Order: sequence, then structure tokens, then C-alpha cells
Amino acid sequence: MTLLAENVRVLYGFSRGTQATLSVAQPLLGLLLAGGLPPGRLVLCALASFAAFFAVFAVNDLIDARIDQQRFDHLRDYDGFDIDSAGVRHPLAQGRLSLAMAASWVASLGAAALVLAALISWVCVVLFVAAALLEALYCKLARVTPYKALLTGVMVALGGCVGWFAVTNAIDQPVLWLFAIWLAAWEIGGRNIVNDLADVEEDIHLGVRTIPVVYGRRASVVLAFGALLIAFLASVGMMVSAYPAFGLLGVAGTVLAGGYALVTPGFRLLRDPHPRTALAVFNRASLYPVVLLLMALAGLAVRPLTGL
Repeated sequence: MTLLAENVRVLYGFSRGTQATLSVAQPLLGLLLAGGLPPGRLVLCALASFAAFFAVFAVNDLIDARIDQQRFDHLRDYDGFDIDSAGVRHPLAQGRLSLAMAASWVASLGAAALVLAALISWVCVVLFVAAALLEALYCKLARVTPYKALLTGVMVALGGCVGWFAVTNAIDQPVLWLFAIWLAAWEIGGRNIVNDLADVEEDIHLGVRTIPVVYGRRASVVLAFGALLIAFLASVGMMVSAYPAFGLLGVAGTVLAGGYALVTPGFRLLRDPHPRTALAVFNRASLYPVVLLLMALAGLAVRPLTGL
């Protein structure tokens, strides 16, 4: 492997590139839900979101570098594909990335995200900054409280709403609030709690206070399943509210996608509340916003053709 390819792989892993790229679907869906598809705003929103998500995920590893170093002394005792670990897992903690390079990477991406967001709207700048601050606070609370999981829901909802405010400043529309609830519940139930359940052995060793560590496996899966159901219901309500734009295909696709990516894996987790099953739920749920974005785009494309 060439030095350039290795550096790309390391930086990709530092920013959790696969997860960061998938996350761009969230603000893009918000943009569509806002009722418009302006090409210029769409491109700016996509570029700003790429830079912002790559920066924010890297911030997590930058702040948690010391904890992650200790994590490698007590890794979980099972193997399983983890969509969050594509590239190199915690390269800063492994010594495969210098602190100076890591800080420069975060600063460069953050600056790019802010400049691009400023070209869209000052509201988008505020949302990106607020999301980054919440991510930093989340990391600082790692060994303090399990309720930091709520912060991740708010953080993801704020990041997704960048797409909405790229098109409109309206805050009195139900679809916006359903969109925010959907994102927050999906993040808490589909990514945060289940990811912590997958890493529970490592977190116990490190003294990290998560919901699975503090409240146990059974309570964690019940909470995760409840959040997944809220996300499913909010997504359906969101698409029904936006029916004039996305039509029957958008609604039906959302129901099918939620059943496959959230509800079915959630029931499986209730029956088998173990880390390996939780990791499978995490992987499937991570793809869910992308599928909803594709359903929305398909609905937009089909409605003019059918007249329905």
C-alpha cells in the first residue's frame, strides 16, 4: 500500500468516513421536505454537510483519544462487521495519526463547513456550530452520565435541520418537528444505545457510563426499541405530512424501509439482547436515512408521471 493510500485510509477512519458520508442524507432529506430542490442550494448543502460530518466525527476521536488508547487494552471478545470502523479504527489512539495532523484535519474541515454554510444561511452556521459543541460536550461526559445519549439525539436533529433551513426559515410546519423527532429518536435508538451495547465490555473496563453499563442489557434494549418505534412513527407521519411532494411511493417506501431497518431488527434485539445482535441493528439502522432519501427522490420523480 502506498503512503498516500495509507494516509487516506487513516484519515477516512479518523472521520469514520462511511458513517459520515451516510449522514449527509439527513440534511439532504431535510432540504427535500422543506419543499424545494434548488440545484445551487442542494450542492452547497451537500458539500457543507460532507465537511461538517467528517469534522464532527473526527472531533469525537480527537477528544476521546486517551480513552480510546485504553480501549485497545480490552477489546470486545467477539468479531462482527462494524460500519463505524471502516478504514482504521481510532487511528489517533493507535499512533497511526499525529496529533498535529489530526487537529489540522478537524480545523480545515470545520472551516470549510462554516464557509459553505455561511453561503447558505446564518441559521445553518449556528446549527453546525451548535452540533459541534454538543459533540464535544458528549465526549466530555463519557465517564459522567449515561444521559449524554440524549445530547446525541439533539445534535443529529440539529445537523439534519441544516437542510431544512437551507430552503426556508419556517418553523411552524409540523413536518419540520416530525423530521427533528425522527432524527433524534433514530440516533438514540438506532445508533447510540445499540452501539454502546455492542461495546459494553470495553466501556465497563474503561469506566465509561452508558445506558447499557448503568442500567443493564434488558433495560437498554427496551429503551432502544421504544426509540426505534418513535422514529418509525415519526417518519411515517413526516411523509404523510409531505404527501403532496412525495406521494404514495414516498409513504409506502418509508413504511417498508422503517419496518426493515428499525422495527424488525428491534424485535430481534428484544428476543436476543446481546452485543452481536445490537451491532447488527446498528449497521442496518445506519443505512436507513439514505434509503428514506432515495424513497423521497423516487416519489418526487414518479408523481409527475402518474398524476396521483
